[in-house]
Amino acid sequence: MNGCHTEGEGAQDASSGPGPAYLNSPRAGGEATLDLGEAARVFDILPTTALELLCVNVEFLARPNVGIVVEPVLAAGSARSDTMSSGEATPTKITELHCSPMSHEEAARDRLQQSMLSKRFLSKRAPPIALRDYLLRLHRYCPMSTAVYLATSIYITRMTTVDRVMSVDSKNMHRLVLAGLRVAMKALEDLSYPHSRIAKVGGVSERELSRLEISFCFLTDFDLRVDAQMLFDQAQSLQSSMDLVLTEMG
Repeated sequence: MNGCHTEGEGAQDASSGPGPAYLNSPRAGGEATLDLGEAARVFDILPTTALELLCVNVEFLARPNVGIVVEPVLAAGSARSDTMSSGEATPTKITELHCSPMSHEEAARDRLQQSMLSKRFLSKRAPPIALRDYLLRLHRYCPMSTAVYLATSIYITRMTTVDRVMSVDSKNMHRLVLAGLRVAMKALEDLSYPHSRIAKVGGVSERELSRLEISFCFLTDFDLRVDAQMLFDQAQSLQSSMDLVLTEMG
């Protein structure tokens, strides 16, 4: 990761955020709002708070043997859903396609491909910048939404604890998060920052960012759909885990 100094547009203070009880807090000023359901409260979370939750999650996933511990908690908001929101009261059921079992040769080929893709996120050595500082840098020059940060957390949790196509460590977490944010931004937002800007702030070349982005999509099997309920569940799970860690430290 090469450091770079960018000034000007998009800069903002990324150090402030609400306390741990953000999910139970009313909107500022106590204004009456349209009841969109409990899940809609996820959009009351400040982006900086969602950034902190993403950071805590990725660092937690990087711990040894974390898959066994994290699956019942964090994966709850990351599991694949068999329904798709259609804007109606009753979600549309997706018809499951039954395919013939995968042969040993096909399974081995898939595992090899996944291994090759996951290695693209490895740095020769762990970057000298802490993940939190790296995320704050990205947010300072390329501010992103609450949904983008939480969706990235969902993608990475699913890849590591549900699909188990890769593991997180200090040598790949920065590039993994960068690619996840870029993919989530394109999947969820109408507008996104120029490719060159994200690459410069992220400390990689434009070509490398493209490779990371494509690899990330393949590792997620292009399953990038998230809805408000999934984002809310992920935020609650991460907050519960954060509270547990703080309790143990206290």
